[in-house]
Formats: sequence, structure tokens, C-alpha cells
Amino acid sequence: MIDEPFKYNQELLKSLEKVVEINEPFKHNQELLKSLEKVVEIIKPYRNLQEVVRTNALELNKNLAATRYSQINKEIAAISKMPEVNKAIIDTINALKSDKPINIEKISSHSLALENALIPSLKFSENIKKSNLQLLKSLEFEQLKIIKGFKQQTDIWKRLIQPSQDAARLLQSTIPQIRESSMVWHSSLTQTINRFQELKLLTTNPNLAARLLENSRIYTGFVESTIQRISSAENQRIAKALNTSLRLAEVQLLSTTEALSSVIATPIDDEVSDTRQLDLPIIQQKELITAVESQNIEDEDALIKSSSAAKASALSRNILVLATRCNEVVKVEEKSEIFKPTNKLLEVYTDLPWLLPQTKQTFGDFVDCLYFLFYEGAGKDKLRFLKEHGGVLEPTDCDLIWCIKHLRNKWLRHDADHGKETQIKKSWKELSAQFNWLGLQHAPINSEHFRYLHSRLLQEAEIFLQNILKKLIKSE
Repeated sequence: MIDEPFKYNQELLKSLEKVVEINEPFKHNQELLKSLEKVVEIIKPYRNLQEVVRTNALELNKNLAATRYSQINKEIAAISKMPEVNKAIIDTINALKSDKPINIEKISSHSLALENALIPSLKFSENIKKSNLQLLKSLEFEQLKIIKGFKQQTDIWKRLIQPSQDAARLLQSTIPQIRESSMVWHSSLTQTINRFQELKLLTTNPNLAARLLENSRIYTGFVESTIQRISSAENQRIAKALNTSLRLAEVQLLSTTEALSSVIATPIDDEVSDTRQLDLPIIQQKELITAVESQNIEDEDALIKSSSAAKASALSRNILVLATRCNEVVKVEEKSEIFKPTNKLLEVYTDLPWLLPQTKQTFGDFVDCLYFLFYEGAGKDKLRFLKEHGGVLEPTDCDLIWCIKHLRNKWLRHDADHGKETQIKKSWKELSAQFNWLGLQHAPINSEHFRYLHSRLLQEAEIFLQNILKKLIKSE
């Protein structure tokens, strides 16, 4: 059965009212109720989405029963009189003709039983498998994924305001943080969903929509774990660091949402990448705790400035803003965008500010982002920022681009030791030159080295975009 992720809409408010009744200090805290009412309101429209999914699923049931299985009707007719398979056939067809939302587990179990009974008919068995594969890849199931994602987030907010005795004590010490965090989540989600609705992304490409909401999911889980840590903090200094990490994450979620909303458009391609490891809030929080413990920093501004993770995120955000400005300048002149809003580029706008590589794997994810933004997103072999393709830069202005290509193609995503011996030596020599250009005299071997390369590439990326923007304005 399809989950009913938003059945808590009314229960959520009732639970809140109970919390206020039980806890005398919160009886007059109307701001909290208003904030969480907003959270509920943003979810209400997705009852309609769920109904669309259910209707589409029912239609798919009919199509499968009327069309796909009619295609293999001859196979069914030839063997349907066999006693050992008759029941399996009936169960499978009935499951597909059901007027209930698709239950893939039930269909799969019936299909498996049917396949086992129909071993002599390999062709029939293969058709069953293909039908199930199409079902799993269908738009309806992608839509169910995004509904499940929303349910997971709303369940977390529901847990934060549960009127149990333990939760009530939690609210007593963290109610301002919950109120502020819920409002930020509501604001970010509203802005993004409104943009999705303008482009009909929720119904036409829900898989991409879910992918672009990854930050919202990460943020919600981070809020829950941090609220729990604040309630049991050993001392005020740790509580200060935890509260600061929450506020930083709030600002970063909103700024990432704003950057994404400024570029999101109907995607040019269909491929959606796997999610990346977005560790910014967690690493940032660890840095802040270390700062209050080892340096005894109490001022919040000074605490934030002590976080290299926060600095890197701000720099990443500025890079996205600069890329957007470059596009805006050329669009005003009725020219083609330099950085096209493909699925991969939209994912970069979601991921880049929240990526903090500390291993070769996560550094590869980071370099992928730069590659999809500056190389694939800019035209690949016909880079739109180069003069020969209508841009403003010479190849000598593009050391960053060649560095990104070498790191990715000669090391991170391909084996440098592949090929003839002369090619292998050349690849490692080029890699050495790129590391030296970034200021590292050897290959990175620990988290400190990867964080250093991350910082240096972000610095060079900012300079690169500033140079494009400067020359674009001069050429007007």
C-alpha cells in the first residue's frame, strides 16, 4: 500500500496543543504554534500529489493487465490449463488488476511464484521480469519516492514536538531552537517547492526533484540530532557551539536554496546522479566544539570565523553566485548561457556548498562538481567562455579548467597506471604538475591534504569566474 505520509497534519497540531497544555511555561508561546502550523501548511498540498500518484498507479495497473499481458497472451493460453500453474497465473493477474495502489512486493511475490511454476516457458518468464522492471522504473514509483522523503522529514518534526514526558523536558530547554529551525525549514521548502511547481517538476521528473531536496533532508536530520545534544550538553560552552552550528546550518540551507532557485529550469537531460556525502553541518559542528574547548572562544562571530568548514561553504556559495551572474550578463545581451542548467549542474548547486572532502572518494565528488560546472556545463570540447567559441577567455586564462580535467581524468575517475609505459609516466608527470600548481608538493594522503586542495581549488574557481565576469562587462 502507498504510505499516507501526511495523515499527521491535524494530529500534529493536536499534539502541539497538548504540549502547550501539559507544559505551563509554554502556554502562551503562540509563536511556536504559528511556526509549526506553517510547517504543516507546506505539506498539505502533497495530499493532491499523492492522489495523482495513486490515479497514475491505477492506470498503470490497467495498462499492465490490458496491454502487457495481452502481448504474451499466447504463452498464457498455451500453458494456462496446466494445474500446477493455474493458481499462480490467477494470483498474478488479480494483483495487477487490483483497484488498490500498486504493491510491488505483492506483485513480485506472485510473479516469482508464477516464474517458478513456468520454468519450461523461458520466454514467458522473461516477459514477467521485463514488466516488473518497467514497473520499478516508472514515473509513478519515482513519485512515491519523493512522498516517502517528505514523510521522513515530517516524522522528524513530529518527534520534536511529541507530548511525551521526555519530549516535554526537551522542549523546555530547546523550544526557541525548534521554533527557529522549523521556520527555516518551512521557508526553504516553500521556496523550492514553489519553483518545482512552476516547472511541473514534481510530476514530470520527481526523481530530480527529490535529488534537489537532499539538503532539506540532511538539515532536518541534523536539527534532530543537535537538539538532542543541546538538551544533554555537558556545559554552556558546548551548548553555545551546538547552538551556533544550528544557526550556521540555517543560514547555509537558505543561501543554498536561494542559489538553486535562481538557476533551476526545465532540465535539458534526464540522468539523475546518486546522492553525494554532504557532511558540512557535522564537520562544522565538530570544529565549533573544538574551538570552544581548546581556544575558549565565547563570542559567536569569532566562533564562526574559526571554522574553516564555514569559510569553505561561503566560498562555494559565492562561486555559484558568480556563475549565475555570468549567465545573467550574457542573457541580457541575448546570447547563450555560459553554464547550462543540466541536471548535473543543478545537482552542483545543491551539493557544492555542503561538500567537505576529507578522503579521495569525497574529493572525487567535489572535483566532479567542478567538472560538471566548468567543463561539461560550459560546452565540453566547445567551451563557451573561450574566445574561439564566442567567449572572453584565452586558453592561457584557463589553468583551473585543465587542472580539473587532469585530476578527474588522470587520477580520480580513471586509472593513471592504465596504458603504455610512456603514457603512464606522462600522466603522473601531469598530475605532479597540477598538485604543484595548487601548492602541494606530493600526492594527498590524509584529510588535511584533501581539505587543503579543496580550499585551493575553490579559491582558483572564484578568481576564474571573477575574471570572466570582469571581461564580460568590459566587452559590452
